[in-house]
Amino acid sequence: MEKESFYNSIHYQVDICIFPSPILILDGFNIITFNDELTKILPEGANLSVPKNIQEIGLFRENQLLQKFYSFIENRSEVTDFPLSLWNGATVFVSLRNFQQDGKQLTLVSLFRFALSQTEKFETIFGNINYVKEVLDKFDFWILIRDRNSNLVLCNKSFEKFVGIPQEKLIGKSIDYIFGSTEVARIQKETDKELFEGKKDQIHFHIQVIDSEGKTHFLEVSKFLINFGGESFVFCISLDTSELDYIRQLYEESSTLYRALIENAFDAIYLMKGRRYIYVNPRFCELTGYSYEELTSPNFDFSVFVSDESKKFLEERYRARLEGREIPNQYELEIINKSGRKIYVEVNTVSVGKPGEVVVMGIMRDITQRKLYEKQLKESEERLRELNYAKDKFFNIIAHDLRSPLSGLISLTKMLIENFEVLSPIETKELLVDLLEYADQSYNLLENLLQWAKTQTGSIPFKPENTDLFEVVLSSIVINEPNAKQKNVKIINLVQQGSYSYVDRNMITTVVRNLVSNAVKFSKPGGNITINLQDKDNLYELIVEDNGIGMSKEQIDKLFKLGENITTTGTYGEKGSGLGLLLCKEFVEKNGGKIKVESEIGKGSKFIVILPKFQPSLTI
Repeated sequence: MEKESFYNSIHYQVDICIFPSPILILDGFNIITFNDELTKILPEGANLSVPKNIQEIGLFRENQLLQKFYSFIENRSEVTDFPLSLWNGATVFVSLRNFQQDGKQLTLVSLFRFALSQTEKFETIFGNINYVKEVLDKFDFWILIRDRNSNLVLCNKSFEKFVGIPQEKLIGKSIDYIFGSTEVARIQKETDKELFEGKKDQIHFHIQVIDSEGKTHFLEVSKFLINFGGESFVFCISLDTSELDYIRQLYEESSTLYRALIENAFDAIYLMKGRRYIYVNPRFCELTGYSYEELTSPNFDFSVFVSDESKKFLEERYRARLEGREIPNQYELEIINKSGRKIYVEVNTVSVGKPGEVVVMGIMRDITQRKLYEKQLKESEERLRELNYAKDKFFNIIAHDLRSPLSGLISLTKMLIENFEVLSPIETKELLVDLLEYADQSYNLLENLLQWAKTQTGSIPFKPENTDLFEVVLSSIVINEPNAKQKNVKIINLVQQGSYSYVDRNMITTVVRNLVSNAVKFSKPGGNITINLQDKDNLYELIVEDNGIGMSKEQIDKLFKLGENITTTGTYGEKGSGLGLLLCKEFVEKNGGKIKVESEIGKGSKFIVILPKFQPSLTI
C-alpha cells in the first residue's frame, strides 16, 4: 500500500497521522493523503494509492445516502455527523470541512464510529484537551472555540501570537476582554448568537482587526457549531487575507485607472473572441458609427463595415490565426462606417486567448487624414515628375525639333543668295516654297511651345463662353487649307452652324487646328478629312476623321503621355514634336471634356473630342 507523508511531500501544515480516527483529505474527489486509521477499515485486499478517486476504493456501501454524500463533496458543502454504511454494513458518521492551503481548495473528511452529538465527554473522542490543542496548533490560521456566552474555551498558537497573550490567560475570557468594546467584538458576539439561535448553520464574513503591534489585518472568518458532551460550542476559523486584500485593492484601483484610460483613449480599442466583439470602447463606437449594444450583440457581423478588399484580407488573417501561422500584428484597413463614409485605419493586434481559440485585443487609429496627405504627396511627386519630363521635353524640342527647320531655313536662304543669279525663276520659286514650309514649321512649333509653356505655368486665362463650333472648325480649315491642297487632300466640314458649346474659344480653336493639321500631315495624297459633330444629350462629340496611314495600339497607348517619343514622319516627310496632342489633351480637360482616339494601321484615325453643350442662361 503506497502513501506519501502528507506533511513532508505535500507541504500542508498538519500531520493527520496523529488523529485517532480515520482521516483523509480530498482535492475534489481525489484522495491526496490519508492516515493509518483509514487503512484499518478498507475492504480486504484493497490497495489504496494516491491520488485515488474516493468513489473507486469501495469503502462505502452503495445507497441513496452515499450519492447524497458525493453531492456534498461536489458542491463543497460542509456537514457534520452524516451517517453512511461501510462496505461491511457498519455505520459511521462522516464530517466534511473545507479549507484552503497553498492556493488549493481542499476537503478534510473525518470518520467516527458514533456521532459527536452523542458523546459524553470531550476527552472521549480525542483523549484529552492537550491532545486537541496539539492538533489545532498545527494550523497557521486562527482557531477559536467559544461557548454560548462568547467566552473562549480553546484557541491555537496562531491566535495566541496575534493577540500577544498565552492561552492560559485567555481561557474563560470573554470576546470583549480580548478585543475590547470594538466593532470586532460586537460582530463576533452577534454572529455567535445567530448560530446558537439556529438562524444559520454556517456564517462567513470579512472583518478588519488590529494586532498587538498595531498592525491592521483583513480576516476571512468562518464559524459553525460543534457538539461536545451534549453541549454546543462555536468553532471559529479566521484566515489572514491581508496580503490578498491589499493585492485585490491594488487590482481594483489599477483596473479603475486602466478602464478610465481605455474609455477615454483617442484610439479605438476592442476585444474580439472568434468573430464577435466582446468589448469596444467609446472611440470604437464613434469611429464605426455603431452603438456598444450593436457591436457586442451575438448576431453582429463585423464585415458590414469592412470593404470587399479588406474582407478578403481579414478572412485570410483569421484562418492563419486559427492554424497557428505567424501573421503581422500591424496592418492598414479600409472600413465604411454606418453613415457610409470611408475611413482608413491602422490596426495593431495582440493575441490574448488560450491555444485553440482566437481572442484578439486590437487598437485602431484613424489615419484617413494621413492617407489624404500621402495621396497629395504622391500626386505632388507625380506632378513634379511630369514637370521634369516637361522641362526635358522643352529643351529637347528647342535643341532638336526647332533646330531642324531653322537650320533648313538658314541653309536654303544661303543657297538662294549664293545662286540667285544662276537660278531660273522656277528653281527660285521651289526654293522659296521650301523656305515657306520651314518657316511655317518653325512658327507652328513656336506657337505650340508658347501655348504649352503657358499651360505648365497656369498663365493662360480660362474664359469659357457659348462658342459656335462651326466657326471654330471653319477657321481651322482655312489655316490648314494650303498644306491640304499640296497633297490634294479634301477637308469636309459637316458641323452645322449654330452648334454652340460652353468652352474657351481660343483653347478649343487650338485643339481643332492641331487635330486638323495632324490629319493633313498623315493623310495620303487625294485623301479625305471629315469633321463632324454628334449630339449626345448634354454633350457634343466633335470628330476629326481621316483615311490616312493610321496607328498601332502601342502608338495609341503612348499618345498624350509626356516623355514618350511618338513622333512620326508625315506622308510628305513632315516632322513634328508630338507637343500638339499634349496641348490638345490639356485644353480639352480644362474645358471639362475628354479626348479619345480610334485608329487602325492603313485605315486612318478618328479623334473624338467630347465637349459640354451651351448654357441657355448665357447670352449668345
